Amino acid sequence: MIRRTVPKGLIKGDRNASSDGPVQAEITAEGEDCVDNYQGDIGAYERRNTGGNTTFHIGQNTGNIAANSRDFTLNATTHSGVDLAQVVMAARALRQAVPILGLPEDDAAEVTQLATRIEEEATSTNPDPSRLQRWRTQAVAILASPVVSGALSSVLATYLGVVLPELPAGG
Repeated sequence: MIRRTVPKGLIKGDRNASSDGPVQAEITAEGEDCVDNYQGDIGAYERRNTGGNTTFHIGQNTGNIAANSRDFTLNATTHSGVDLAQVVMAARALRQAVPILGLPEDDAAEVTQLATRIEEEATSTNPDPSRLQRWRTQAVAILASPVVSGALSSVLATYLGVVLPELPAGG
């Protein structure tokens, strides 16, 4: 401990040849600051003036991260389990089924456009879950409308709900 505190200016004192640190140590103003404001945590005291932003590159995280933080509470809900390959398959199935669903022309064009948007978003570098949710909801609303009938529209609506489940509000 003394080896870490002397070079950092946290303590001072006279030395002799037979000891690693001061024979009689005195705490410095920096040492008092470390004790008073960082509970004696030398590492935290050293990080106090790192300044600037710290960038972390994390891939495939499904948890929550609080970096370079202290004295905080983190409350979060993590959603995982959306298989983007399945979302792409559902979007393609939806687009392929449009001609046989018997939709009015405007609805058919909208469902085709929604399916294309879903597929493009799901295959993008950083898919936006809120966009996928919005477009899925719009497609399911058309499939569930009174204009559309038949088992195929129900199956497609259910399939979209399974591969891209609704996130709770704020998720």
